[in-house]
Amino acid sequence: MMNTVRLKNLTIGCGRQKICVPITATTAEQAVNAAKRILAGPVDFIEWRIDSMRSSSWTAIIDTADQLNAVLGQTPLLATFRSVNEGGKQSISEEDYFHLYEALAMQKLADAFDLELSRSDDMRTRLVKRLHELGRMVVFSAHYFSCTPAESKIISILKKMEAEHADIAKIAVMPNAQADVLRLMHATLKASQAMTVPIVTMSMGRLGKLSRISGALTGSAVTFGSVDQASAPGQIEVNFLKQILNELAVNEVDSDQSIRKF
Repeated sequence: MMNTVRLKNLTIGCGRQKICVPITATTAEQAVNAAKRILAGPVDFIEWRIDSMRSSSWTAIIDTADQLNAVLGQTPLLATFRSVNEGGKQSISEEDYFHLYEALAMQKLADAFDLELSRSDDMRTRLVKRLHELGRMVVFSAHYFSCTPAESKIISILKKMEAEHADIAKIAVMPNAQADVLRLMHATLKASQAMTVPIVTMSMGRLGKLSRISGALTGSAVTFGSVDQASAPGQIEVNFLKQILNELAVNEVDSDQSIRKF
């Protein structure tokens, strides 16, 4: 039985697929303005891509996080520093990565944190433990930008995240043929039936768009949509995305009545 994850008033892992929209702004002012635009649409929570910020000083990041929280209110925030080798804009050392997340968590400036599986074993273990001590959720992530791994590997990666105490397990892959998309979707279905934490999967690019709207069938709990600028290839504009998800709902009633309805 899959467990659910609760971020403020949002429950992930039951009911309809939840919509997350990323902020990829380069300044605090742009980030706040982007948040306001996103909140005007059908969004369940927001991802802040810290690696997109022009200033990577901790003072600037903390200040931006403060401003974002003032705007977001009860909309949860996922903090993500995506490293270059995982498709991000900047590099960051293991220790700076740890202490940046720790500082944001200590001040309760994000509800969940994206932790790259490619980080060192020791740092992942330490950071998961610390974030959980501070009452924050952890989203493990892995990215394959040139291929789609074998079904067994996709499932084993997601299960490894679960074994390392991820609250949510996430993998993104790149398809080179239609069969790659179907393989990712089938792996998602099998993993969702076998795992106890919510999983999030996507096949990127235009070819993989079908995977972003199929969560009601495959068990992928979250899909990422775009408002201003996509943070990954294949993201669908958020209003159109919500319309599609409503149309594809499979006799589904969202049991969490405290979640905002659109």
